[in-house]
Amino acid sequence: MSFDNEHSRPQGVETSTMVPTPRRLLTVVVADWVIEDGSIVPPKVGHTVSVALQFRRYAPAPADPRICTVRAFAQPLEADTAPIVDRDGRWWWTIMLRGDGWSAVWWTQRPLIEHVEVTGVFFANTELGSGTARGLVRRVQLMTGETTYDPHTRSWAAVADEDIRYTDIDASPRGFDRPDPPDPAHADHPVEHQLGVLIELDLDAAEPAPLRPRVRPGVISSGGRVLWMLDRQLPVLLQIDDPAGAAAVTEHLLPLSIAAAAGSPPRGQVVADASGCWVVAEQAVLRCTLDAAGALEVHRVGLGHRMAAAAACGSVLLAAGEGVFVLSPGTEPLRVELPTARWVAATSEGFIAGVPAVPEDCAAPFPRIYRMVRIDLDGTVTDGPQMPLSFPVRVGSTGDRMAIYDRRGVAVSIGVDLTSTPVPALPARPLTFGGAGGYLWMTTHRPDGTGKTGWWPFDSSEEVPARVHGRWLLVLLDPATHRVVAAAAIDDPEPAVTIDEQKRVWVATKKGVYLLDPAGTLVELDIAARLRTE
Repeated sequence: MSFDNEHSRPQGVETSTMVPTPRRLLTVVVADWVIEDGSIVPPKVGHTVSVALQFRRYAPAPADPRICTVRAFAQPLEADTAPIVDRDGRWWWTIMLRGDGWSAVWWTQRPLIEHVEVTGVFFANTELGSGTARGLVRRVQLMTGETTYDPHTRSWAAVADEDIRYTDIDASPRGFDRPDPPDPAHADHPVEHQLGVLIELDLDAAEPAPLRPRVRPGVISSGGRVLWMLDRQLPVLLQIDDPAGAAAVTEHLLPLSIAAAAGSPPRGQVVADASGCWVVAEQAVLRCTLDAAGALEVHRVGLGHRMAAAAACGSVLLAAGEGVFVLSPGTEPLRVELPTARWVAATSEGFIAGVPAVPEDCAAPFPRIYRMVRIDLDGTVTDGPQMPLSFPVRVGSTGDRMAIYDRRGVAVSIGVDLTSTPVPALPARPLTFGGAGGYLWMTTHRPDGTGKTGWWPFDSSEEVPARVHGRWLLVLLDPATHRVVAAAAIDDPEPAVTIDEQKRVWVATKKGVYLLDPAGTLVELDIAARLRTE
């Protein structure tokens, strides 16, 4: 692929006719799982699609229709960020390539910057907001190949690039055929496997992109009769008074930067209390308080480091990152005698935290060892037991306890006295996990009736909500028994969840704010219709 329109007509040269400008065409590989996951609508010839793009470098191969050579402007995705180190000790720099009508994220072992020419393949990714392209689909080709099953690794062999076949179709399937594992006698017999689709995008013929809504919900927290919500990208805090009644919404601007990309999960945290809220974002903590006239007063607390975890006991905040701090409104931050904390949870009298025994950026065996501690409101630290944990680790706060689950099957609840109590293992693999009020919550994939989980969190296929209501499920659980309190279809696998003083469950997704009905439906709160600006 080339962008010949980058070569402009020489100045001062008289010509009798104008040279027509070639259309900007981009070839993109869309793997089967990206479509099945719902991250992209199945591409169809004549329809406009938006795709998140990754670029991978490949050697030139004229016979491979996936490979192209492009010119772009290369810059670090994040300034002053060290390269990623993989398990083999290799360094990878994260680069943003910006081309003519497209952008793509690229992980490279050779750092580059400014104007570059690179050869490789564009792949559709799952997360919009970083590298993107939007175009009219001119061509769709089904990618297939023969593969064999390895009974020792219990996996299918990868299809060699030169063995992929391409067949023109009008529209991509929503689901792709996968062969079932054969019996051992036929394990070495090749079988057909559908790999995904190769699409050609016309960047000049796309329909206009939809406008961004005034507010895109991010994190949310309930305090008294007010919901506080931080926009996913903009430095905008929403105050939602009486959300279950008249629902008056006020917009407040904050002294924070604008996030260039719509991160997932959203940036920052909001932790509410009866008199306002704490906003933990970037390298600052903001204390936001309503005065007697209802105006918002914002006080900035500079800690000098990015905070990764936060919890509040009343109006007292514990923030942890490069250092651990106790913050109270109107007072100076109190530094706790801990280097950091990975997880924090509030109790009625203080906080519980999980502290790495070895710095997490140092080489350490797996599972890693974490020390459970109690932190009082005056910063006093009480040591508790050590616990080996293997990632991913899921942590949720439920009142006076911290629930912890890891990949190896550790399932315990840590109390205020730092004693651990075994709890049942989670009934399904969570995508995201947390605690709100006295409940645990998780998002998970929709059930298909197979495996140990069957139709959980439902009793039968008839109870599963239609896919049109959401590609994932939000499940509310009793922390002691894992009884399903409520389950609903949801359009975001990484929502924010909070519970108000009336035990109502509020959910913020990329698309809106919802009330979780006990019957298992999400009822949208129309923020735009109730929004008033200062």
